Amino acid sequence: MNAKKLISTLLLVAGNTGFIGSQALAATTTENLFLYSFEETPVLDVDTSKSLMKQFLDGESADRLVPSLDKTVRYVSPKDPNTTFEHNLNTGDIRFHRNFARYLGDFKPELPSTEEALKAAEMFLEENKLLPSNQAELKIAHIGGLRATSVIDGKQAGPIIDKLITLNYAREINGLPVIGPGSKILVDIGEKGEVLSLTRHWRELSPKARQISPEETFSLDEAQRLAKIQISKEFGKRATFELLGSQTAYFDNNGRLLQPVYAFQAKVFLPDQQTEAFEYISVIPVLRKSPELLNLTKLDPKALRTIISTDETTLPGGTTRKPD
Repeated sequence: MNAKKLISTLLLVAGNTGFIGSQALAATTTENLFLYSFEETPVLDVDTSKSLMKQFLDGESADRLVPSLDKTVRYVSPKDPNTTFEHNLNTGDIRFHRNFARYLGDFKPELPSTEEALKAAEMFLEENKLLPSNQAELKIAHIGGLRATSVIDGKQAGPIIDKLITLNYAREINGLPVIGPGSKILVDIGEKGEVLSLTRHWRELSPKARQISPEETFSLDEAQRLAKIQISKEFGKRATFELLGSQTAYFDNNGRLLQPVYAFQAKVFLPDQQTEAFEYISVIPVLRKSPELLNLTKLDPKALRTIISTDETTLPGGTTRKPD
């Protein structure tokens, strides 16, 4: 069982763009698990969004910022459609892209080494007060990047150019990964450590966590049975599958709570002989009476039917990783 591969798949299936490929595989256990709740987000308004716009996209006009029906303020620069900004007034989530226009075409940036990129990202997060309150929860999950093929004379393919380095950070609690659409920070690093984009989806946990007793939980065998039922429903009775491994994790569903789950890695074989077998993750709540729905059906079906590529990308600095 490849631990790195399982953890990477867990994040993909849960809707994250990052990985926890550098972490060791934790045991599948129900011991020392907790039910966490998130702190309430402070009241935010458009003035907060305007201040953040000035902080991260200085020079862009924030005069006409208005929240949409989902309480998210969005902006696209009239000068450059690659320069964008989003701020969710309900959750405090921030996303921006900037200064990317010059990276298009044949421009070959002088990218830092992996270690230098990590230092640049951490300095940026610290200087802009974007680090979590409990910094021990923040773990580098995966290091990826963007590669582009240049074109010579508008006709033939030229050399491949590394355009940026993508750093994916995820959350870890008591040695267990947090999967799901929340609890992540992504930073794109470009020329000489320049921060080109940020996605910050992070809420603080309340210190009032409740420890879960073994009597409240499904056993591993029970959860495995539920996983088999779930997979059969997802792909139909004619599909066959093989369970490859399991992992205990926490699930951040953008709700009120952070709850433990079992994540079962399976290899699925569809009856269509032209479709290659692919990997899938079945996520089952640890708690018999889950206090909050996981809403897994809201996730992109393509994410649930994750296919792990075997291709590798060599990034500047000598680091070889799987692509995002």
